[in-house]
Amino acid sequence: MLLAGIKPERTLPVAALLITAAGMLDAFTYVGYDGVFANAMTGNIVLLVVRLAKGEIPGSLPFAAPIIAYLCGVAVAHAFKENPLRRLIPSPARLSLGLEIVFLIVVAFLPKSVPNMLVVTGIAFVAALQATAFTRLDEFAYTSVTTSSNLRRFAGATMAWLAFGKGRESRREALFFLCLCVCFIGGALLGAISTLAFGHAAVWGPVALLSIALGLCLPWTKAIREIFDEDK
Repeated sequence: MLLAGIKPERTLPVAALLITAAGMLDAFTYVGYDGVFANAMTGNIVLLVVRLAKGEIPGSLPFAAPIIAYLCGVAVAHAFKENPLRRLIPSPARLSLGLEIVFLIVVAFLPKSVPNMLVVTGIAFVAALQATAFTRLDEFAYTSVTTSSNLRRFAGATMAWLAFGKGRESRREALFFLCLCVCFIGGALLGAISTLAFGHAAVWGPVALLSIALGLCLPWTKAIREIFDEDK
């Protein structure tokens, strides 16, 4: 694989950092912000419907707000990729990641008096920016904020490799997606432990991981990737 020919936002190190941070953020908001997910909108939708089924209308609002914010984030991320904004934004992926980092830093300094729903809604919005901007790992489609579809890709590739003898490419795909699933699980574990131990300050963990990912996506990393280009 020619690393120099791959966009940095499509490399495994960046994908691993992003999905680890996503697992941490989901645990951070679930543990610290009333059982609401930052990224896992499927979970929020189920919890929303359960509240509505019980007739708990006010109790459903904390789950409805991040869902709406997530949809808005997806819309904004797509707008970044289209004219006229596309002409003004050289890298929608880097911009989306930068906005997410800035917002999480703001969250770190917010007073505890700020309503939980506002914090989770904001995180859901910037998570949607990331999810829409980072969708490819090498030539494989993946999700950078949740793990369900990545688990499916891992299971399918593993069956193709071990049961049906599909060979090297299936093995490579299985290992890629195994790495992503392990990173998400590890991130969720770290997020839960750090939130229980440090509370609000646990958000600095995802900030650090996302900042490293952004650094790897910057143009200066091209020279590093070219060192490993087998054609040179």
